[in-house]
Amino acid sequence: MLRDVGRRLIWFLIGSTIYATFIGYTLFKAGLISLPGIPKSQGAMSNKHPNRNRRVGRIRIT
Repeated sequence: MLRDVGRRLIWFLIGSTIYATFIGYTLFKAGLISLPGIPKSQGAMSNKHPNRNRRVGRIRIT
């Protein structure tokens, strides 16, 4: 009897993890939630401009 309870608990944890992952992925793709980090626009901008922090005299060109 105790073995059946443990087996059901393990399957419940596996199923709920898969379900929560699917819901989170769907919300992320829909744009309703976001993960912390560098926004894509800033990352793309710094990749396009290799001399972005070049200094000319006292003025830093950004």
